Amino acid sequence: MHLYGTTSEQLAEVAVAIRKHASMNPEALFRTPITVDDVVNARVISSPLHLLDCCVITDGGGAVVVASPELARNCKQSPVWVLGVGEALAHQGAGKRNLMEIAAKQSTTPAFDMAGVTHKDIDMAMIYDSFTITVIETLEDLGFCKKGEGGDFVSGGRLEIGGELPINTDGGGLSSNHPGMRGIFLLLEATRQLRHQFEGTPRQVPNCNIALCHGTGGALGSRHSGGTVILGRD
Repeated sequence: MHLYGTTSEQLAEVAVAIRKHASMNPEALFRTPITVDDVVNARVISSPLHLLDCCVITDGGGAVVVASPELARNCKQSPVWVLGVGEALAHQGAGKRNLMEIAAKQSTTPAFDMAGVTHKDIDMAMIYDSFTITVIETLEDLGFCKKGEGGDFVSGGRLEIGGELPINTDGGGLSSNHPGMRGIFLLLEATRQLRHQFEGTPRQVPNCNIALCHGTGGALGSRHSGGTVILGRD
């Protein structure tokens, strides 16, 4: 915020968009819509983050079945294909690392190269959202916008279903669930969207054919990891 002028109101845009998605998910912990004013007027947890900038704490669990193409095509549900993957570690003790960059900057290129797609091909994204600022930093370092432009990028409804890049359509860690290991839920929701499981409802991302999931573990300012997966449908 000091370097790029990102505002609390822009952080709040992330929370508002994700809560809007949570309002359509009957399994989300918090479903009541919120406004930018609600976020910036909530009590401060650790400046500049307010209560609604921070993820919830819940129980939860999930599972993913991975199969060969031959087996996957004979399963009850339509398969979702792993198009590309990338992973990276970031550790400030391993060199003079720029603390304003996170592991997503390294994990994104291998994933896109393997998948053979570009950012414009991504129909939705599931982004680990421990805090609203985590989403903005991740979107920047994944390459959806330039460094420092994340605040503008997330504004104006761009992250909502029907926007340019819908994210966290289950309500995310900010509003739906965060059992500590949130990453599995990124894959679950992306799979449902790619199967068009919510077709005919406001929760379905229109024409959803390719999705990106990115998980982050650890502390962004020190040692942490990042994993990027690009998924697609037939």
